[in-house]
Amino acid sequence: MSAQAYAAVAGGSAIVGAAGSIKAGNAAKKIADYNAAIADRNAKVFEQQAEMRMTAQDRDNIRFEESAAQFLDTVGVAYRKNNVVANTGTALTVQLESAANADEDIAYKTYNAKVDAQAFREQATNATLQANVTRMEGAAKKQASRIQAFQSLLGGGEKAAYASMMA
Repeated sequence: MSAQAYAAVAGGSAIVGAAGSIKAGNAAKKIADYNAAIADRNAKVFEQQAEMRMTAQDRDNIRFEESAAQFLDTVGVAYRKNNVVANTGTALTVQLESAANADEDIAYKTYNAKVDAQAFREQATNATLQANVTRMEGAAKKQASRIQAFQSLLGGGEKAAYASMMA
């Protein structure tokens, strides 16, 4: 092969290598952006789950309060049917303890719901952080591919120049 042909092949090879590196970097960036978008979507889903958990618990608390009130009313009626004064002595103590137990149950369930919601929010934060890392990785891969493309062009130019000097 002549020196001129070698120089042309070296230059062409460098251009093809550079173009391939740039395309690979662009593809890596697109893949990273897609994966980051999925992580962002997951973060939104976790946030929604946190809100849904608290909303569901609020609804359950209302139902429980209504049920507890109905129970206490039934107990009061039962006392009065048996000629027991429902608002004094043991009858009152039983009803107050029942009400306190109901309040304690609501507080316990609300606390657990808050813990669950916080766990969902933590998952959302982790998904958001993962999305950010994925985007940065994609940008870094794209930048690295551009540097590799530049190196390919420089290497090809060097070979072409050397071949031209030998001609």
